Amino acid sequence: MIFLTFYATMTAKGGVVMTKALATEGRYFFFEDLINAKSMAGSKHYHNTFELYFLEEGECHYFIDNKLYHVEAGDLVLIPEGTLHKTFYPEKRRARTLINCSRHYIPADVMDKLPPLLHLYRNPALVPQLRALLGQIREEYQHPDALSESVLTTHLHLLFYTLVRNAASCLSISPLPPYIEQAVAHIKAHYAETVTLSDTARIISISPEHLSRLFKKETGFGFSEYLTMLRLQRAEAMLKSEPHLKISAVAFACGFNDSNYFSEKFKRVYGFSPIKLRQKSDTYRGI
Repeated sequence: MIFLTFYATMTAKGGVVMTKALATEGRYFFFEDLINAKSMAGSKHYHNTFELYFLEEGECHYFIDNKLYHVEAGDLVLIPEGTLHKTFYPEKRRARTLINCSRHYIPADVMDKLPPLLHLYRNPALVPQLRALLGQIREEYQHPDALSESVLTTHLHLLFYTLVRNAASCLSISPLPPYIEQAVAHIKAHYAETVTLSDTARIISISPEHLSRLFKKETGFGFSEYLTMLRLQRAEAMLKSEPHLKISAVAFACGFNDSNYFSEKFKRVYGFSPIKLRQKSDTYRGI
């Protein structure tokens, strides 16, 4: 059985666009088209699904993990599950198509080839084929029936096989400035400890003020904001992989000194508490 979950999205003119997710137990699929919507303006997040992002019009700066991409109309970005990312748009005019799906929808032989392909795809000759595939997915998604999950799975398989066949069109990563790469590496290595802007700046030999400005400019995140999001991401993984570990222990292991503060931040980002996440994970494991 397919369950429909509806979402309300506020547009730039104040209108509301209804979108929906198709979901069965352990499976998730979400499709959305947006044009000039406020919700496109740089939301930061991560999720336990793969994300396919196709820019229909305009341009976009896409920060994925610790790498920055410049995305142009006709480009497709593939983001792995559980990866912190953020978009910001230099132009007012933009349109994009977004798909979030669980690994159930990805062919097994494609999964083995995904690691080197989690990049930006740019190939003008491929755009008509991508638009056609996305159009078929859109049509099926907007008019679901008892066969929709099977049809969507088939279309998604074709989309992923198309990307694998055209792996040569995967662009090189646009590297972050050395200072920012060093700062991100330091945060990732020491997130469970006390990490401060001043200490990080001292380690990489620049002023805290300069690091703060540069970090925000290049990643779209504030220094503390990125640190907190990374800690939450690690905590989410630990809550699932260590079901018998107390929530307070998870909080401390991921760099939070106050378990109540951790729970508040977690709920603000995810929309549910760490306890609720545990309950959901237990349900999927059949506990």
